[in-house]
Amino acid sequence: MKSKLTDIIKNNGTVWKMPLAAALSWEAAEWAGSNHPYLAPLTAILCFQITVSQSLRFAWQRIIGTIAGVAATACITPYVGLSGWSIGLLVLLGAAIVKRLNRDHALTVQIALSIMLVLYFQSKMPSYPFYRVRDTVVGAVVAVLIHALLFPPDSIPTAKQKMTRFAERLTRQFYQTADWVRHGCPASQGKTVEAKLQTMFQFQGKLRDVRG
Repeated sequence: MKSKLTDIIKNNGTVWKMPLAAALSWEAAEWAGSNHPYLAPLTAILCFQITVSQSLRFAWQRIIGTIAGVAATACITPYVGLSGWSIGLLVLLGAAIVKRLNRDHALTVQIALSIMLVLYFQSKMPSYPFYRVRDTVVGAVVAVLIHALLFPPDSIPTAKQKMTRFAERLTRQFYQTADWVRHGCPASQGKTVEAKLQTMFQFQGKLRDVRG
């Protein structure tokens, strides 16, 4: 009975881990004196990914993006004011810097969110930038710790199933492509072959994500 209950809890981690992280991160941020504790559970929810490694990567990107966005906006806001054009300009600068550094697109999104929110809230609540950074860190840390320490997801069985399916698709695609070549590579079937190849490699990308 105990083993069955443990299996149920382990296999339904996505159901209870996220609300637990949201609740704990809110309480932690509030205990730390935050006036905007919603930022911590928001980050905790966003950081929950399929695997622990993906959660850790997203948490890192959100923390770095938030810090970069807050720092840049806090320095520039007094000179540009709040308007649609100033938001667009700062987001453009942030995106250009991330692109220049060849960083992940997710980092661009986090920087853009921080720029927009800090630009709006700083004039109304001067302490908002500080709380945003701190509560983001709190939410990210709580989410990763819960995901990693409490029944961490075992993606091996899922990965094996997906690898088997990928091998089957690869075999079918090989024979279909060989048959297409044997018939002289007719242009009418070329787009179909290309579409199937794209679908197959998209599936491979999902497999890589599951393996984490």
